[in-house]
Amino acid sequence: MTTSGLIRKRFITPDASDVLFDQRGFAVDTPARAQLELSALQLVFGFEFGIEHKDHDAIIVRLDALSREYRGFAYEGATMALAIRDALTPLPGRSNVEQFLAGPDFTSAPASKHIFMAYIGVGFALARLPRMLWSRALPDARKLADHPSLSWLIMDGYGFHLAYFDHVSWVENHRVPGRLPWPGPAAYTNRVIDHGIGRAMWFVHGGDVDRLLHSIRRFPPDRRADLLSGAGLAASYAGGVTEQELGKLVEGAGAFLPEVAQGAVFAMRARVVADLVTPHSEMAAQVFCGRSAADCSEIAAKEIENLPEDGAVPAYEVFRQRVQNYFR
Repeated sequence: MTTSGLIRKRFITPDASDVLFDQRGFAVDTPARAQLELSALQLVFGFEFGIEHKDHDAIIVRLDALSREYRGFAYEGATMALAIRDALTPLPGRSNVEQFLAGPDFTSAPASKHIFMAYIGVGFALARLPRMLWSRALPDARKLADHPSLSWLIMDGYGFHLAYFDHVSWVENHRVPGRLPWPGPAAYTNRVIDHGIGRAMWFVHGGDVDRLLHSIRRFPPDRRADLLSGAGLAASYAGGVTEQELGKLVEGAGAFLPEVAQGAVFAMRARVVADLVTPHSEMAAQVFCGRSAADCSEIAAKEIENLPEDGAVPAYEVFRQRVQNYFR
């Protein structure tokens, strides 16, 4: 650890208590609460590793020592820290995020297996940075693993951060973002942010499916599909509930079940690629998709092939629609 690393840790790292439910004002006391809070704490731990260590290998060693159940959240936090470092202390021709996730495929570098969670971590960083610094924090998706369209997950992470740290505005009062310095259609950018808000709502409501569904039904009808897609991803990846509770989400999703299944497929892809599949992952894959986690991951791998160039409909949305149509 360097002196500058110690200084960064002292002044930039969020307090661990800041992610706990009581501090955030989440009025829930559910069976899933302890697991979801522990998941959120891993992000803070990962952020500490990423903000204080100059050597990326040292960061990975510490991250990989954490529990497989929660390791993906720590990679989110570490990448968030690296993106903030890139924004605050940029070096010409050098991006910490790109170097950390280097390589065109998942075998080129250890951290590249966590590309899904890493993109979300970059979105967390944007939520804490002045917009004038966003361009410094954004990696070149063409240099990273998997399809560049997955960089839209950055906006998903941005939405999660908004809702988790200000749920009154974004969950209870249904706030809509204004124009953002993001290279994509404004209306679609807001839809991807809704995916992240839906993921955050799984935490805000402590994995209570009844409260989650009631909350989503209070949103305008044209936002519910994307919110449920995000909720399905969080329920599959973060878990904390029983098979019966997941079944209630299937029943409550109604016509939006394909969106929930698509969220689950994305969660399974993230866990399978990172070799972090858990018993809950397998259970969620079966409940939401009727398939194993590995089979869900293969659906994502197949449907992302040969995507068109971005047009009126971004390639990322074409990918999502392909997966949803698989389950319609």
